[in-house]
Amino acid sequence: MRGKSIKGSEGWIVKLLYGSHNLELENTLVGYLYVGRLIANEKCMLVDMTKSLVKPINILLTMKEHNERNVTTIKLVYNVMIVY
Repeated sequence: MRGKSIKGSEGWIVKLLYGSHNLELENTLVGYLYVGRLIANEKCMLVDMTKSLVKPINILLTMKEHNERNVTTIKLVYNVMIVY
């Protein structure tokens, strides 16, 4: 697929170059940035636990206990901890 913006407009032209896909679909989305992002209450929890000197692995486990669908990785926890 190839996309190109239209000059003088807010639209796009998208062309399908070849109609097949050569990659297998993933069974899980763990590690993908979009699905691994933290929602507002998870960010607050992470900041509070970081200030209380809780270990990153325990922060991650607590977040996963509160939300079964959470696919955040330890790497994201470390990255957010660096910011705060």
